Amino acid sequence: MTDSVEENDSVDLILRHVSHRFPEDLARGLLGVEGPLSATVLETQVASRHRQLDRTLDVEVKGKRRLLHLEWQGEMPANMPFRSYEYQSLMALAMVAESRAGSQLVPPIESVVVLLGGRAEPWPPHGSYRLSPPDAPFSGVHFRIEPVYQRTVAELAARGPFWLIFAPLAVDADEPRMRRVVDDLRAQVSPEAFEELGVAMAVLAEADQRGRDLRTVIRTLLPRELVMNNWIFREGLEEGRQKGREEGREEGREEGREEGLQKGLAPLAHLFERRLRRLLTPAERATLAERLLQQGAERLGDVVLDLSAEDLASWLAATNGH
Repeated sequence: MTDSVEENDSVDLILRHVSHRFPEDLARGLLGVEGPLSATVLETQVASRHRQLDRTLDVEVKGKRRLLHLEWQGEMPANMPFRSYEYQSLMALAMVAESRAGSQLVPPIESVVVLLGGRAEPWPPHGSYRLSPPDAPFSGVHFRIEPVYQRTVAELAARGPFWLIFAPLAVDADEPRMRRVVDDLRAQVSPEAFEELGVAMAVLAEADQRGRDLRTVIRTLLPRELVMNNWIFREGLEEGRQKGREEGREEGREEGREEGLQKGLAPLAHLFERRLRRLLTPAERATLAERLLQQGAERLGDVVLDLSAEDLASWLAATNGH
């Protein structure tokens, strides 16, 4: 696994999806808040321009607003301190430019780097990027470091059911604990939430760098259809990419191009149908194929995971999808 989770499509897609679906559970576990809390995904021009930025939550706790910027990382990038500084600066400017700061010039912004793997040595609670000279008062930004792979299963469970998706990465994760985790998750959340969080847990097991093969264990504990849907989608993306590389090297292979399109389309169409809870019409399937060619599988993966079923149907019905 490379430094950035974005290099692993299945991990990246599922983390962005569950953070969109369960923002309050994500924020509550990070902030350790037990009382009233609201959280929504914040969309700004900053986030749309910078693909590397994973998620920002607009959080309100006891009437006080803050922005929670999250970065999912397989390992700590060397440039993470500067990236946190850059993002916070850009976000502050964007909030003012878009007139979203309200009476307060800029709401407090906190960056959190969630590490899925990396060094064995314990991480400090915070990192920083310093602008001021060493002998002057600190000026710059601090960011929190949350190494979920160095937590125990019990520590993650204490933050709420959402955080069990990271259990396969925990320092003490093993087959017996995973069996208990899946049982606990099924008992604590709705069937719909279990479906989404269970798949997320299985996908995140791929990011485990300790070689414990817990993905196989978790797959046996989940309904076969859930697991197969996810892995078919992931493999379909890779097949589509590989076919695209071949097409770039050997222009004019129209037959191979059509075959690659169909292989990439099948898993995407299946995911669209699951989200819509119905079969796609021939016109919708044709629209999906056209947008797969124009926008690519990654963009369509974002669409199917981030939009509601109603918005997804509207997106398919629109003449030009964006």
